Amino acid sequence: MNRDPAGTLQETAEAAEEAALIARIAGGERHLYGALVDRYQRRLWWSCLRMLGDADEADEVVQESFVRAWERLGGFDPAHRFYPWLFTIARNRCLNALRRRRTWGFLSLSSGDDPPVLASREETAARAEDAELARALEECMEDLPDDQREAFELRHGEGFRYAEIAAALEVPEGTVMSRLYRARERMRDCLEGKGVTP
Repeated sequence: MNRDPAGTLQETAEAAEEAALIARIAGGERHLYGALVDRYQRRLWWSCLRMLGDADEADEVVQESFVRAWERLGGFDPAHRFYPWLFTIARNRCLNALRRRRTWGFLSLSSGDDPPVLASREETAARAEDAELARALEECMEDLPDDQREAFELRHGEGFRYAEIAAALEVPEGTVMSRLYRARERMRDCLEGKGVTP
């Protein structure tokens, strides 16, 4: 009987493939870095957008993060996954941007002038249900303390492991587990209070 958690073997294979790719890049095959950018650019952009709330600013942070990761690639430890390392770089840049925003103010450069897209009746109903659930989740997430929300998003939104969350947030793993436990309890209670079964 296989006692490995689901996905562990696949994750191990993917990590080995990625470590080999990074070794080739560090060994001089610089053109291969584009494969890492293609693999993670969209995911990182969505993470930055959630933190910053502005698409243009997220674009800038993602670009800066990939450049910074490129500059520091020689110091990357292939025993770890690349995306959590990259995410930590981006997160720090997002936090810096948020600090600057508090200091200097903020003006969004994003435009909301895209033309509307018409959907079928079934799509509209499905979107309404999805929107209702998304709204309930967002409201419950907003009620979480910042430390719990951040741990919850990294675990359930980004799929980080406990050790990766601990490294990204610079806290002990036990603290991560505690924050996640409390966040899950609060989310469950909040969603039940809104009539949503978690």
